[in-house]
Amino acid sequence: MLRNIRQLNILLITVLLIFTLFGGGCLGNKAPEPINLEPGDPRLYELGPIPDHVTNLTTFFLFANTTIKAVTTITNTSTLDIAIPVDMSRSTAKKEPDIGDIVVIGSTSPFAHHSNPSTFSNISFNSTYTSSQGKNTIHLHFAQTITGLVAYSYALEQGQFYHFPSRNETVIVVLPEGYDAGNFILGPLRPKPDSRSIDIDGRVRLRWDDTSPIQNYINVKYYKSSLPTIMGILVIILVAAGLVTAIYFKSQIRKLRQMRESMESDVKK
Repeated sequence: MLRNIRQLNILLITVLLIFTLFGGGCLGNKAPEPINLEPGDPRLYELGPIPDHVTNLTTFFLFANTTIKAVTTITNTSTLDIAIPVDMSRSTAKKEPDIGDIVVIGSTSPFAHHSNPSTFSNISFNSTYTSSQGKNTIHLHFAQTITGLVAYSYALEQGQFYHFPSRNETVIVVLPEGYDAGNFILGPLRPKPDSRSIDIDGRVRLRWDDTSPIQNYINVKYYKSSLPTIMGILVIILVAAGLVTAIYFKSQIRKLRQMRESMESDVKK
């Protein structure tokens, strides 16, 4: 009996230690910390036009380097959460999220609409962030309920795009000019977009409607449009080279067999 009690006490102490070392650390990471966001110039972003009948929208503009620019609409709200994936290709020495050039413009009028952003003015805000599960979440708090636009820039590994929805919204991803996505070999789109189009600049636009935090993430692997063609040509060349090599060796084996048979015939004579 005493032995069983002793074993139970050891088990309880072990569980408490594990919770203290790991659980306590995870909880600590969820405590919001202040962050100073660098202001940006609205001219750095494509702030319109906004599609009709869309209340919440985030458009991500991808570039051929590691830069990503995002424009988010906000409608009658005093807060906004921005989820930024951790860039695994960069140094993790920096504690704060890599986000900058932030622009917050809007109106406190209940009749404000995104179709006329020229009436918006700069909006002040407070900001904090939390880190968990491979992402940093920036929390913006406005003094009043506003309707407007929030734009920001960050970096992510080239050729990779991830988005963790933090609200119910429509998501549009604009690929760099001359790039494509969705090849089943180079990387399928997860989940499959609701629509795909080409804009006036020749860029591919992928659109997901009604995304929500319940979904895990949106994943886009993008590449130069010519890459599948180049890979197809390389495959054809490799297959042709393999066939030529196979025919050559088959021919050499046939010649060697004929030489052996000829030599065996001479020996018998």
